[in-house]
Amino acid sequence: MFKDEMTALERKTAYFKGEEVDRLPCCLAFEESAAVYAGLTTREYYFEPEKMLESYRYVVNEFGVESICANVTLRGIAEALGSQISYSDLDPAYLKEPVLKDYSMLEHMEVADPYKDGRLPIVIKAVGLLKKEIGHLTSIGSGVSDPFSASALVRGTDVMMRDIKKNPDKVFKLLDIVTQSNLAFVKALYEETGVTCSIGGPISSGNLISTKTFEEFSLPYLKKQVEGIYKITGEHPSIHICGKTNHLWPHMRDLNISAFSLDNCEDLEAAKKALGDVMCVVGNVDPSSILRFGKPEDVDFAVKECIEKAADTPCGYIVATGCDIPRDCPPENIHAMVNAVRKYSKGIRIGQKSSFFN
Repeated sequence: MFKDEMTALERKTAYFKGEEVDRLPCCLAFEESAAVYAGLTTREYYFEPEKMLESYRYVVNEFGVESICANVTLRGIAEALGSQISYSDLDPAYLKEPVLKDYSMLEHMEVADPYKDGRLPIVIKAVGLLKKEIGHLTSIGSGVSDPFSASALVRGTDVMMRDIKKNPDKVFKLLDIVTQSNLAFVKALYEETGVTCSIGGPISSGNLISTKTFEEFSLPYLKKQVEGIYKITGEHPSIHICGKTNHLWPHMRDLNISAFSLDNCEDLEAAKKALGDVMCVVGNVDPSSILRFGKPEDVDFAVKECIEKAADTPCGYIVATGCDIPRDCPPENIHAMVNAVRKYSKGIRIGQKSSFFN
């Protein structure tokens, strides 16, 4: 085992200042799965701020998690607007019933109140606890979905895809309400905790919608959200979009974002060339085939390959999984990921190749 010589916060600060660090930053993307590793239920994670704190404290102590994103989840804004969400003890929540049965309901739908609606107040309280109790150990953040993805859970994904053809004006109105709701949460969270939000966009993926649909329905509202977050917090948000995204990279260059996080189906070296001169690139160890079902030596090889491809990204590279860590990953594989980062990026600077490969 290799050992760290800096804390997570020291490393992050020094790295983005251009100073030499002990190793690259490494993002272990735990969300509700953190609760299962801590011996709790996902239901407790979702509804008890103290249990969310306990979940993240465990993975920070056990795995050395360097950054936490305690977000509202893909379903959070939809639930705050009235959609029914189903919860269990072990698995992530899922959409049970979308609220928007008819677009006439939009006339009476109000922007979500982050202090009253759904789980939004719970998340705000939990983020405040996280910052107070473990903010000296790790970066604390939160997140919202992009407006297109969140809207799909207000209307229902299949139905909204049909509406894009049949009722585009109604979809635009829904997107506007969801964008305002997202930004209302961002504002309340920032005012209460000083914590800002990243953006996740699973339904804006090229696996689900065409480039034309993205450009017409997702991109304008994503841009409004990015600009809104910057106006509220003074910080440029990062974005993660699941699945295929290389056709979207030119658009990502034009957004005012700090980093782009790739799913494992995309190539890091290509992303470095397309994006790395204007933003940090994050990714993209396979969380399923490698981290969940592989062996420690598979994890080691995957991390090595990522670092070899992307360590010299001009605006920085953060080693990360391509999406959230599943709840059944062997702990030894998670340890192997961090240890591989220590081994293959020792004594590195931003924009610099790892000396291991010289």
